[in-house]
Amino acid sequence: MDLLILMQDRALPLLLLALFLILNVVFVIGIWKRRRHFSKAFLVFASSLAFLLMTSSVILIMFTMFIGYNQ
Repeated sequence: MDLLILMQDRALPLLLLALFLILNVVFVIGIWKRRRHFSKAFLVFASSLAFLLMTSSVILIMFTMFIGYNQ
């Protein structure tokens, strides 16, 4: 199948996962811009959690695009 048709068929899950990915990127940028205000332990925990969530979101996007539900 054409990639564009796959994206159109699965628009809502892809939109939600992409939004979640963008929010995590904004969160990481926000905490690193204000890193002087936070403890080092919080920065490590928050950034590692955000990167884990971003990785899982990318994996779910790939799953939704190529293996996900069939119509």
